[in-house]
Amino acid sequence: MLMNTSQFFSRCLRPALLSAPLLFAACAPQPSADETASSATATPQISGDWRLVEDASQLSFVSIKNNAVTEVHRFHSLSGSVSEQGDASLSVDLNSVDTGIEIRDQRMRELLFETTLHPQAEVSLKLDPAQISTLEPGQFKVLDSKATLALHGLSMTVPASLRVSRLDARHWLVTSEQPVIVNAAQFNLLEGLEKLREVAGLKAIGAGSPVTFSLLFKRG
Repeated sequence: MLMNTSQFFSRCLRPALLSAPLLFAACAPQPSADETASSATATPQISGDWRLVEDASQLSFVSIKNNAVTEVHRFHSLSGSVSEQGDASLSVDLNSVDTGIEIRDQRMRELLFETTLHPQAEVSLKLDPAQISTLEPGQFKVLDSKATLALHGLSMTVPASLRVSRLDARHWLVTSEQPVIVNAAQFNLLEGLEKLREVAGLKAIGAGSPVTFSLLFKRG
């Protein structure tokens, strides 16, 4: 707000009452409420490592049986991190598979994933921090990347389209912009699928499984 001449003299020119430092403090232009709020919410740059918030994250996959019935399943136990340099990793406990049917969970663990030999699936990829460091809270960026998936004793590179959203100074949300297709044949899972088909009395189980995810990361 601009001061008129009388206000200026009344406020600022009081040499008998104010010392020089106090005079400068009184006359210096003060930030407006909008400027103060803007400073308080300024977007910080990426700094430090980020850890997965497991109870706020989800990884799901779809199965198709008899070429007609589609079902959605998930894994409950996840862990992961993203380093300041952009090295991202995700570990999936295959024993935590949840299909909604206990006997089917057991069969997947024993016949398909063979978790006694291969208890984990591991995902790793490299992000460019420069591509997302300027995002402000509420903004997002879609990144087309390639991830390395280690599953059932084999490692393959799979394309991954990621939506990276900045929620606030400490939280980021990474979701699948498009489903990631995991092909059972690439990870020697066809034999396990056939065992599942036989024991369940099905005509067919699809070999390609779409995977989606919503992963919350927190700094510190």
